[in-house]
Amino acid sequence: MTENLFLVIAAFFTSFLSAIIGMGGGITLLGIMAIIMPDGFLVVAYHGIIQFVSNITRTYVFRNDIDKKIFSRYSKGLFFGLFSSIAAIVTLINFFKVGSGSEFKVDILKPLIGVYIIWFLYLRKKDKPIIKNAFQVMGFFSGLVTVFVGAAGPLIAPLFLAEKISKETIIGTKAACQALGHFLKIPIFYYFFNVTYLSDWRVLLPLISAVYIGTNFGKSMLGKIPEKIFKTIFKLVLTLIAIRLLMSVFLIKF
Repeated sequence: MTENLFLVIAAFFTSFLSAIIGMGGGITLLGIMAIIMPDGFLVVAYHGIIQFVSNITRTYVFRNDIDKKIFSRYSKGLFFGLFSSIAAIVTLINFFKVGSGSEFKVDILKPLIGVYIIWFLYLRKKDKPIIKNAFQVMGFFSGLVTVFVGAAGPLIAPLFLAEKISKETIIGTKAACQALGHFLKIPIFYYFFNVTYLSDWRVLLPLISAVYIGTNFGKSMLGKIPEKIFKTIFKLVLTLIAIRLLMSVFLIKF
């Protein structure tokens, strides 16, 4: 009971964080869930449902600010990435001769994402524009990351800093991209990992309610943050996430 209450409080505050700066909440909640919940595949599956609600709420709240071109490019890559995830799961199941995907776990992607973030923010040439299909490429990798790691937000977040768009557009578009990914991986976990979702509705329903309330509360605070400060905080949080992902190499649990 105490653990469930702690998860509900964490869900509220992490969705509140994401509503204000567009990121950070999802991967923070993922880390907390990984500590409390014993099965890694269930953490990713249930985190996906919770984050789908959180992101679809932000998508609706910022629906007038979504950059449709970015979303379209990302979506094309995402579909290919998810199909690649399915192919990888089937290959691993057959190779290791296991009953379902719940019997294996892939952690190598976490530190790789951390390396990519650090490179994008601090090591690449700042005067060099990102490639035209960057969102499509990252959409593809997000399709892999969202299934095997759970939080693809840090992978695409740096691209938004390279675009000359408002903070509302960053949050709304990024939320729409992530909502689609979380939604499409639900049948993957149902079919390949035997996750029914309904069996734990008493746990999931309060968490979903908490992220919905937290997102709307965070939206009311966003307008009070100046554009320049928002992007500075966005970059700082992204850097801290990258460091945490790199540290995951040396930690037993995320």
